[in-house]
Amino acid sequence: MPTTDNIDLSELKRLQCFNDAVFAIVATILVLPIRKLEEKAKENVSLADQLGDRWPQLVIYLVGFLVICAVWESHVLRFRILSRVDDVLVWFNLASLLFTSFLPFTCALEGMFTNKYLPMMLICGNLLTLEILEVVMIVYAFHHPQLLDEEFEELTQPEIRQRMKLMLVKKAVNPILYVVAGVISIAQIQLALVVVAIVIFSPCINRFVGVVYRRVSRIPLTGSEFDRMFGNFVDKERVEFFSDGLFAIVSTLLILDITAEDFPNHRDVERNGIQKTLLHMKSEIFTYGATFVVVALLWFTHHSLFHCIERLNQVMLVCNNISLAFVGLSPLINVTLNRYAGHGKSDSRLAVQSGAIIVFGASIFQAIVLIIALLKGPNFIQSHADPHVSSRAHTYLALKLSVIPLMTFLVYISATVCPSASLSDDVYHIAAGLTPVIFIVMKIVFSCCRRCCRLSLCDVQQEPSYYSSEFYDIIEGD
Repeated sequence: MPTTDNIDLSELKRLQCFNDAVFAIVATILVLPIRKLEEKAKENVSLADQLGDRWPQLVIYLVGFLVICAVWESHVLRFRILSRVDDVLVWFNLASLLFTSFLPFTCALEGMFTNKYLPMMLICGNLLTLEILEVVMIVYAFHHPQLLDEEFEELTQPEIRQRMKLMLVKKAVNPILYVVAGVISIAQIQLALVVVAIVIFSPCINRFVGVVYRRVSRIPLTGSEFDRMFGNFVDKERVEFFSDGLFAIVSTLLILDITAEDFPNHRDVERNGIQKTLLHMKSEIFTYGATFVVVALLWFTHHSLFHCIERLNQVMLVCNNISLAFVGLSPLINVTLNRYAGHGKSDSRLAVQSGAIIVFGASIFQAIVLIIALLKGPNFIQSHADPHVSSRAHTYLALKLSVIPLMTFLVYISATVCPSASLSDDVYHIAAGLTPVIFIVMKIVFSCCRRCCRLSLCDVQQEPSYYSSEFYDIIEGD
């Protein structure tokens, strides 16, 4: 029979998954203001002019995406001190998600009106409200011990208060940055954006602040307790959930070009017929398919990478976030190719080069995560991917992570040296179709090599038994 004290207590899992989904959606839809190039632009407006006009929005997208990832990590670390939640904590969490979902609007305002200080102040006020709600939730959790993790049950009340102060000291960094950025935005908006961008590295800053405060206050903490509250290591499962949600949303956004903006209208169908109208859309459909394949392969390499990762530190998490930021720009590839690439279009070369840079950025930062894990040692990499334990599995993973960067590099070079700019679009489609074939061939080759090695091993194991049986036959004959 549940008592009145814990009748509204519930597990964390569903709320965590809901948070991850909301943050993934919020981070992904930041691309919506820039994924659709200006419809009212004149036909003679070049892609270079379009991208030049939109570079402030691209910067705002990148900073906003990484800041949202930092806020998401703050949510993840808050859950690490909890074992369950009650209705009040759920309500505070939902209020926090309300302000989180408002961030794409404020970021879009800043990207559109970069010379106005009010959008930046709205961003800072929004983020400051999120931090205040985080502080409220931490204080509430520490004043309700039944919500805390089991490790806190063995602590005395003074020790629990010490740990609450330590958590609050950590939370003081970001609000200070937001207040400073909001004040600076009145005089210098670009400098205010730089201050906000520091939040991207706030996990590392928070950990440094925690180390200093811990030494000054002489709070006795074990290494695991300190990591729990300051997040030197991030739960790999939560990062996978967040990343999978973002990949899923990006894959879905790709279809908008042919189901919304470029969808056949009644006038074209009545004039040309449904078959001819759809045939006229074949370029958009091929581009959608090619970009979907690219995003799917990026998820595949991300999945293979995290299958071999044992744990993540803050630097690896930031690199993963940067990779996801490039993945979030995938809908922009569709828009750019559909409008500016194709036969007879002079901007095809730049359109394909832009897409190659986006895919290269997404894939190369995945490889950097693996490199950092290898440099950090066996505690960060699974044994089956450790080159000192299994060189074959490590080689296979390294090759998988190198395929997409190499292919995009070749696409960029091919688009650059291609004699006809209008043929660059074909290079993108061919590469998107060829890359899965490379992965399939690589899998077949490694499977054959593994089978050959197994057969060779079996032969080696059988030889001693063969000779030993022959020896005993000779002995018995004598």
